[in-house]
Amino acid sequence: MTSRERLIGILLITISSGAVFSCKVAKTVPASVVTVSKDTAEVKLSDDAAKEFEYLYIEGLKQKTLNNFDDAIKIFSRCLEIDPRSSATLYEMANVHVSKGDFQSSMFMLEKAVSMNPDNQYYRLLLVKVYQQNKLYEKAASEYAAISKLVPDNPDYPFYQAALLTMAGKNDEALAMYNQFEQKTGITEPIAVGKQQIYLQQGNKPAAYAEIEKLIQANPAVSKYYGLLADMYLSDKNREKALENYNKILQIDPNDGFVHLSIASYYLEANDSVKAYEHIKAAFKNSSLELETKAQMYMLLIQPGTIKISDKQQLELLHILIETHIDDERPRALMVDYYLNKKQTEEARKELRLVLDIKKDNYAYWERLLLINNDLLDWKSMNDDSNKALQFFPEQPLIYILKSVGLLQEKKYSEMLSVLDSGIVHANKDPKILSQLYTYQAEAFYNLKRFNEAFDVFDKVVELDPENYMAMNNYAYYLSLKGERLDVAEQLSAKVVQANPDNATYLDTYAWVFFIKKDYSLAKFYMETALSKKSEDSAVIVEHYGDILYHLKDKESALIQWKKSLQMGNDSKILKQKIAEKRYIETKEN
Repeated sequence: MTSRERLIGILLITISSGAVFSCKVAKTVPASVVTVSKDTAEVKLSDDAAKEFEYLYIEGLKQKTLNNFDDAIKIFSRCLEIDPRSSATLYEMANVHVSKGDFQSSMFMLEKAVSMNPDNQYYRLLLVKVYQQNKLYEKAASEYAAISKLVPDNPDYPFYQAALLTMAGKNDEALAMYNQFEQKTGITEPIAVGKQQIYLQQGNKPAAYAEIEKLIQANPAVSKYYGLLADMYLSDKNREKALENYNKILQIDPNDGFVHLSIASYYLEANDSVKAYEHIKAAFKNSSLELETKAQMYMLLIQPGTIKISDKQQLELLHILIETHIDDERPRALMVDYYLNKKQTEEARKELRLVLDIKKDNYAYWERLLLINNDLLDWKSMNDDSNKALQFFPEQPLIYILKSVGLLQEKKYSEMLSVLDSGIVHANKDPKILSQLYTYQAEAFYNLKRFNEAFDVFDKVVELDPENYMAMNNYAYYLSLKGERLDVAEQLSAKVVQANPDNATYLDTYAWVFFIKKDYSLAKFYMETALSKKSEDSAVIVEHYGDILYHLKDKESALIQWKKSLQMGNDSKILKQKIAEKRYIETKEN
């Protein structure tokens, strides 16, 4: 945000955000402002009606407080049936509609409430907010004029009125108001900025410049006003004058980090990276400048395709951020990104552990650590870190999934089942999450040789998520190894290959199903397709290819493939036996 934008915010953000209830004005009507009475200007209620009205009104307030908005509206509607002249009920009902985002209905009710009780400033303040939401800025300005008469001691309301007139395009009226303020109070920031904005809208740039220059003359030691002027010059492409005013700020306050960034941006546009970097470093070393602002500049500097600093400078800036904001984990999180982009995964993990030392209650950091453990194939750390993560986030199902991945690799299948049972409880019936959890549950059952339970769970996975191709592939492969339900295995594998025609592992499974079904020609076709898709051959796929060739009576080629598989690191006893005996030996799950 530029200096000018920060100053404008003083006046306009207050209005646009609906903060018209500042200046010691409450958002809801105090008990002393609205009273429930059985008497109104024109309606005299019976005692019974008055009691019913009072009971319903209090109940409506209760339901509103509980955010039961529809119930509150029904109850307040009943109140209006009893007493159509109750402006308090109209106000509360309008408040409910505002909470629901229905600014049209609330506007009609508030207009009626104000017509009944024109001296109630709270009704009018809420009506201002509603008018703004409906972009009826001129009407909102008129309400502030009325409120100013009701509360003449509040100096902010006339400024809000002038700002709304500007938003309504009533620049001459707004300008007249600002000039009146200036005659009373002299030159002030809100007045000068308000007039500057009007002149800019009118295209009267000399007058806009003059307003800020007057402000500087009246307050020569206030650095931010030079920033306003510099921003104007920069927007008009007068870069030299902009730099001149930025340097004036540094003369007043050499440690103004924001100005250092503004000057850095100036030099970046001028392609003077050396001077730009000097000012960026100065800004980053300033502990008073918000980390968010520095991070925005950092991300701008490292945008892909437009990187403006070297790797060495990038690393230096990150170290400065870490040292300057020692108790904030976010600079270290940026360092994690740096290492990951450089493929320095182990360094990234070390840095991420330091991040978690500072901020243990951030789920995203834990998830990232577990995924890095997965990339590093560090299953012990996966188990240890997932246990720590679960202490803070026991309700996060992905942690249970990632923990199960590690346990699967460590062959701790019984522990896997226990972990997955807990994860299923926290899956909130999400089919995608449940599908993942059940996939690993099926894997655990299968490896424990509880085959029927495994296949039952795989059926559940396919039903939950028909696009869980990893599970479907494994299910088909396991069925083929067991020699069971081979038609189902073929259907599953066909669906997987159709969706993933370039996946060598899935093609291998499809070929293997045909092999088990003794359709060796099709098996050979899909196995050779699998081998053509893989940049580096898989030892298991090569062994399977040899098995197929053997059954196609090409025993010499089969032996060549088996030996190749052994050389690739396949340490299977069955493979060694095939080579020694020069014959195919069936492997079947028991």
